[in-house]
Amino acid sequence: MIYHFNIMKIGTQVDFVLFNVRGKGVILEYDKKTKMAMVEYNGSLYPNTQTFKTLPKKKKDIPFWYIKK
Repeated sequence: MIYHFNIMKIGTQVDFVLFNVRGKGVILEYDKKTKMAMVEYNGSLYPNTQTFKTLPKKKKDIPFWYIKK
């Protein structure tokens, strides 16, 4: 399946990482100003989810959950 990450739409399935465990999440809300999404993964909601192409170098700057492009 091909993902187009330029456009984050509600209902889009994304690669979601939660505590270094990868899975498929679904976008429920997306804020264009802050570029953060609310993601549903395994029946739980994760607000303020950031999107990364490459992770920050400092380990403390990596959030507990994020979307990997």
